[in-house]
Amino acid sequence: MFHVSQLDSTTSPAYESLTFQYARPLLQQLNERPTSLALGAEWRDGARKTEAVGLLLLHCPAGSEGAEVVSLFVKAPYRRRGIGTALLRLAEGLLQERQRSKLSLIYYSGKPITPAIESFLHREGWSPPETEGKVYTADMRIAEAPWLQKTGMPSGMRSFYWQELPGEEKTRLEKLEGSLYPAYLSPFKAVLPLEKRNSLGLRARGETVGWCITYRIAEDTVLYDSVYIAPEYRLSGCAFMLIAQSISIQLEHRIPRAIFAVNREAPFMRRMLDRWLGPYTTGISERKSAHKDLCVKGGLAVGTSHG
Repeated sequence: MFHVSQLDSTTSPAYESLTFQYARPLLQQLNERPTSLALGAEWRDGARKTEAVGLLLLHCPAGSEGAEVVSLFVKAPYRRRGIGTALLRLAEGLLQERQRSKLSLIYYSGKPITPAIESFLHREGWSPPETEGKVYTADMRIAEAPWLQKTGMPSGMRSFYWQELPGEEKTRLEKLEGSLYPAYLSPFKAVLPLEKRNSLGLRARGETVGWCITYRIAEDTVLYDSVYIAPEYRLSGCAFMLIAQSISIQLEHRIPRAIFAVNREAPFMRRMLDRWLGPYTTGISERKSAHKDLCVKGGLAVGTSHG
């Protein structure tokens, strides 16, 4: 039988291997992070020692009524036993107690597990999936792309390491989310660990006018998540040059894999990646999302056992 329950910083270490490298700090700081919620499943086989077999990790953004699935994983020998379903159902109850009204999930097309995910979402009353964008994967062969040599910026513009962004400039840009740039292009996402070595900003006339933000999601993988250029500079080609600079730095550090994510609301960037990156990718998939509306209520248990 298995038992699912909420985790804290003292009970979570046994589950660290069940999530992505970038998400492990969320587990380690559960007591200090009110925006994180973790649920674990342990297998109990008679008198034998219990084993951590499943983990659901959620991000509950401050100021939001929703929550997002960061990762959901069940060890292979224990799948198809209802563990994932039990974790999500317990999460729904805990989120209702916290007055959270929506649970969201991101997944990708073309994976072996995709049909099972979509079957589960339909069965459990989630919304029909929506395509949020495209995802391109690449390896070290991208070094063969001739356009990587085009890294020089137009006159009056220069790139800089994003970690060097002054505090007052960071504050100014944070206040402009929703007016200067959409939330999905924010360079200040809190869940993922910034890859300092090749996250770049762009300056012109003394102000930050763009960025290419990357995150280290695994030891061998960098995610290119947010590329933004102010409208008045988009025809200069600097977006392309900024991406080329960032990729070149990644290759210099011998980080072999890259993932490029582009939102459906950024058709210009999607066309650019299709043309210039497409020939050097190892795969292209769709990024999909679904959500479940939760009825807010209280008084639910914090752990359940299943035989």
